[in-house]
Amino acid sequence: MLVTLLLLFTKQTNFNLSGVQYQFNQETMTMTIEKGVLDKQVVEKQVTSQDALDVMLQINEADQLWKMNIYLISLFAAVFIALFFTPLRPKKYYKWYVFMYFIFLVTFVIWDVTVHKELAGKLAVTLKGL
Repeated sequence: MLVTLLLLFTKQTNFNLSGVQYQFNQETMTMTIEKGVLDKQVVEKQVTSQDALDVMLQINEADQLWKMNIYLISLFAAVFIALFFTPLRPKKYYKWYVFMYFIFLVTFVIWDVTVHKELAGKLAVTLKGL
C-alpha cells in the first residue's frame, strides 16, 4: 500500500529528493530545467550535448535513488509493523531484533542523506556551469 502511494505521488508530481527535473529538446539543443519541489523555478538554456548529458545523468541518478528509497522505506515500515504491532512479533531475543532494526535504520538514513547530499552538490555545480 505504501509503495503504491509513494509511486503514485512520484509519478504525478515528478518528485525526487534533488528537486530538479529536466526536459531536453535535441533538435534545438535546449534544456528546460525545473528547480524546486512546490515552488518551481523554470530555466531554459541552450546547452551542448555534453552539458546536457551531465545534467541528465545526475538527475536520473537522483530519480533512481528515490525510487529505490520508496521500496526501502516500505520495507522498513513493514518490519516496524511486524516488530511492534502484530502477532508475528518475535518472543525470543526481542530486544536484539529491535536493536538490529534500529541499527539498520540509522545506517540506511545516514547513507541515504550522505548520497543525496553528494548528488545535490554535484548537480548544483553542474547547473551553475551551464
